[in-house]
Amino acid sequence: MKRYFQILCAMVVMCVSISTFANQRHISYVDSGSGNPVVLIHAFPADQRLWQPQQNELSKYFRVITLDLWGFGKSSEVDGKAITMTEYADEVRQLLDQLHIQKAVIGGESMGGYIALAFLKKYPERANGLILSDTQAIADTDEIKQKRELSALDVLKNGTSNLINGFMPKALSTSAPEVTKQYLRHILDDQSSITVASALRGMALREDLTTSLENASLPVLIVTGDEDMVISPIQSEVMHQNAKNSKLVIIANAGHLSSLEKPDEWNEAVIKYFNAK
Repeated sequence: MKRYFQILCAMVVMCVSISTFANQRHISYVDSGSGNPVVLIHAFPADQRLWQPQQNELSKYFRVITLDLWGFGKSSEVDGKAITMTEYADEVRQLLDQLHIQKAVIGGESMGGYIALAFLKKYPERANGLILSDTQAIADTDEIKQKRELSALDVLKNGTSNLINGFMPKALSTSAPEVTKQYLRHILDDQSSITVASALRGMALREDLTTSLENASLPVLIVTGDEDMVISPIQSEVMHQNAKNSKLVIIANAGHLSSLEKPDEWNEAVIKYFNAK
């Protein structure tokens, strides 16, 4: 595992993204593998490099598409105003249109899961499955909304260091390899304050999408780390109970970003669930 993440760190500057334009906005993405399409939406405040372990392994079984959300990574810049989860879902739909993909499994980690649920609500005919990883369907409380706005104001004034320093101990479990932490920190440090503020404000505006999940008949894979300190694994259990056709996988000794910390277990869950469909 240590050697694996050393290779990932070396690949950070080598990762080649393909770019397109939609509504005068630039989308940076990677399209690898063949077979049934699986779109993976990254967590906050990262970019598509978070999915490097999935690009390497899942592309043996699926056509794996990752993208940088507006402002993150190499996609178009934003202005600090809220970008809603529905607007990010529109970005995913625009990329699918560009790639001439009618339907795909839509997966997301944390904020990416919020976007996957927003995509399901707005474009149900374009999704033939969901992957909801370390995320939840409920909306923010008023208290959390206020905290997000205060964080947005802080990053705009002082930069992202305070936010990242607070997030890092919760992003991964205490047993995560140091090289994994360094890889994640490198990605987080690359994101701009304006982008982070836009996403914080957008997350605060999201609605409760429990009903959309309840009404969906498509297959839903729900994954969580058992040591997730950002979004309680209880929320994954609740989504599993509410969904008509779902499987819940709890990954042992994994924190909030289980796809990065435990990629072998995470990838295996996806392969077993969707490759047999």
